[in-house]
Amino acid sequence: MSRYAIQFYKEGPIRFTSHLDLLRLFKRSLKRIGIKLQHSQGFNPHPKMSFAQPLSLGYTSSSEYLEFDTVEPYSTDVILQKLNEVMPEGIGILQCSELPVSGKSLAALTISASYEIQIPCMQEIDIKSAVESYKNQEFIVVKKFQKKSRTELEINIKPIIEEINGEVFDNFIMLTLRIPAGSQTNLSPELVLSSFCSYLNLPYDRGDVQIKRTGIFFD
Repeated sequence: MSRYAIQFYKEGPIRFTSHLDLLRLFKRSLKRIGIKLQHSQGFNPHPKMSFAQPLSLGYTSSSEYLEFDTVEPYSTDVILQKLNEVMPEGIGILQCSELPVSGKSLAALTISASYEIQIPCMQEIDIKSAVESYKNQEFIVVKKFQKKSRTELEINIKPIIEEINGEVFDNFIMLTLRIPAGSQTNLSPELVLSSFCSYLNLPYDRGDVQIKRTGIFFD
């Protein structure tokens, strides 16, 4: 058995492809190029493949990771080349690497992620001062929905925002973030977005905001 990870980008209309559909796409594509995937044991066997961190619907990304196990070894260059030949428009394979068979999963190693958020804005704003003022609050409290208990909790996200910066362009603000993303601590960029815009009394339509994941960082 061998284990591999691919790094890929996702952009354009295919950003509206769901997490499960994207997993099916890669499963079919790997089968199409002749890669024999290792399957789990049990009543309902499935290919051993997973994303380092699922990407929310509608987000684009310049750096996503998929890992998978194969029955036999393959050349990483061959996987890279052949996958790019069958990928649909909007997805491109950037890199393929072999991983230790017995190592931790990429999902278990993921600790944080970086994002670029484009917020339409026609008004003049001193973004540097605004970001500093936002960061210097004693608390940054947001409401976070808990899936298990199906309740909303108020949490202070200030200690877990690793980086936040802003820049103003002709008709939008570019907010750059690095926030926790993993099994231990996870923060949605949309919580930071809504909190930041609320603090500045900056109206926005979520449908007009563009969110791009620019990196995933591992332990």
